[in-house]
Amino acid sequence: MAQKVKTVVKIAGKEYTVRAFETEEYIHRVAIYVNRRMEEVERTQPALSTTMTAVLTAINLGDEVLKLQDKVDSLQNQLEELENDSRKSNATSSHSKPVPVIYDVSRKGKRS
Repeated sequence: MAQKVKTVVKIAGKEYTVRAFETEEYIHRVAIYVNRRMEEVERTQPALSTTMTAVLTAINLGDEVLKLQDKVDSLQNQLEELENDSRKSNATSSHSKPVPVIYDVSRKGKRS
């Protein structure tokens, strides 16, 4: 089993010790993302307490996650449909006779 990584990150001016089964680089990427999102909320709602800013940020991130999950689910369904269509097409074409190829050669400018 992978070992937990322990790292210190700074979010909204406070330091937090985070332990996770991810790389230190990844933990910092997440912290930077959360911090930026909190800064966006603070810019639009400067009178909010840190707790309210954190809650509003969490709501915004939850909204983002759910919308992205819906998009992933939709894309997975589309992929499954395309794979099924492809299987059906391959099954149909393997049982039928090959279609002869007919070439159309223009005779424009040539005399017979």
